[in-house]
Amino acid sequence: MVTIPGTGDLALWCALNQLIADYWAEVDHNAGRRAHEFYLPDAIYIVGANYFEGHENIQAFYDRRRERGTTTTRHIVSNVQVFRDDARRARIIGVMSLYRAEGRPPVEEARPLAMIADFEAQCLMTGDQQWRFRSHELRPVFIGMNRPFSVAIDAERLRPPGG
Repeated sequence: MVTIPGTGDLALWCALNQLIADYWAEVDHNAGRRAHEFYLPDAIYIVGANYFEGHENIQAFYDRRRERGTTTTRHIVSNVQVFRDDARRARIIGVMSLYRAEGRPPVEEARPLAMIADFEAQCLMTGDQQWRFRSHELRPVFIGMNRPFSVAIDAERLRPPGG
């Protein structure tokens, strides 16, 4: 009998799949205004070479992203696997595909994928029984000509004063 890794805990798979789906829905439909709330206060978010540590820096990234104007995005997650470390710690991995275009939907021009990235997130069950990201890393595999803001920026310039 073949044992497939990550398939033994359906409840965990559902919970972490919901976490990642809700996170990207927040980014796509609310421009990431509350994206930092999906992270622990001292968590890290990494996209390629860009590194954002803590709520303030993650929020600053999404604030700056909104300042660039109206962009329509859809982050699509696939090939999701989960792995439990213990009762409160788990890991989720998969593939994130990003479509993006300037303006409001419906965008009436075909755009190729902006990025396909492998992702890995270390998650922690908090005291209020909510899963949160301890770390969330996107490792770009393909980057299109419609380069996403997350890989085109200098993360150091986004840090709040004293951050």
